[in-house]
Amino acid sequence: MSRKNNINIGDIMSIGIGAYAKKIAEDDSSVIYEYGGYNLNDPRYRNEDHIYDGIITIQKDCFIEPEIHEKVKKMPSGRKKTITKRILVEVHYDEMLTEGRITIENCSNCWHTTEDDLKVDIMACHLLFWIFRSYQEEGAIPGSYSYNV
Repeated sequence: MSRKNNINIGDIMSIGIGAYAKKIAEDDSSVIYEYGGYNLNDPRYRNEDHIYDGIITIQKDCFIEPEIHEKVKKMPSGRKKTITKRILVEVHYDEMLTEGRITIENCSNCWHTTEDDLKVDIMACHLLFWIFRSYQEEGAIPGSYSYNV
């Protein structure tokens, strides 16, 4: 394998990785997802049976509302129309994990964890990012989500 800028080309070529989550419980204070991950690059973590054996628990106060911007726009017909735009806000889920407001029980197909003391599945972190983003875009807590690269 050739090397360029000290990067092993084989390290960046990927068949595919991903994770998926589905909501299994929700009450007034929290949401619970079960999740699973896969890594097609490593036969040990292919997860061909699509096992959901990890748990993500999120306190509902972690779901941050986007900023709402409204402006009046003049239409070609001469009428005025109010345009509403949702501006996404960054969610610091890493802090919420440290505070215990989000908890993750890694799935059996976890192949890479965070380097901090929590040792959280990296794919669960990707799911958190996209779950929070979906919430801000759609205005509702998603029932399921998948992340595939």
